[in-house]
Amino acid sequence: MLSFAAPSWQTAILAQNVRKGPLGSGKARMASLIIPRVYLSDYFTAIDEKQLKKLHITHVVSVIDRVPAIPECIPEQQRLHIPIADRVDTDIGSYLDQTTEFITSALVENEENNVLVHCFQGVSRSATVVCAYIVSTTTMTAPESISYVQAKRSVVCPNAGFRTQLQTWSAQYYSNDAKATTRYQRISQGIAERIRELKAVAGAPPTAVKRIKRVS
Repeated sequence: MLSFAAPSWQTAILAQNVRKGPLGSGKARMASLIIPRVYLSDYFTAIDEKQLKKLHITHVVSVIDRVPAIPECIPEQQRLHIPIADRVDTDIGSYLDQTTEFITSALVENEENNVLVHCFQGVSRSATVVCAYIVSTTTMTAPESISYVQAKRSVVCPNAGFRTQLQTWSAQYYSNDAKATTRYQRISQGIAERIRELKAVAGAPPTAVKRIKRVS
């Protein structure tokens, strides 16, 4: 997977291994719970094994223009790296289907799974990815999703290019100003229902299992 050179000021901070948030903000140094089981954070939280374990993170989405040093406690198959820079001319829109599907699959796979989405500061790139997931699974519009995420993490501020792309990408979910059931919701509902059925069968007495099989 291609990675691009990080801006010099970011490289300098990483080289010093110093944990800093935007404008010295303390809140930016922590993971923010945006919706149940979905966190948004900076790079340093994502590479902190103690923090990942404390938050019970099982899946990580890295939206950063360098190969992230994610701890081994997160298996390779439970990581997604989107190697893009935080620039207004960067194409983030073409990745939003992929990131949304990854988050959706992780959450419906197991009710105990938790996803961390990060970029360098948890302000623009990763925030756009989280907003896209919210748009795809709720009735929020793109601007509403940004306002919602900002309310949960005050430093959030997607760049102008990302806002435009999020708005364009979100158009697929609207018809006559009403949110239709998205394919992600259908996937989520279908998998969740199947999991419930399997758990019910596993916990049922043998005679009940036979009845279930005959009915199906």
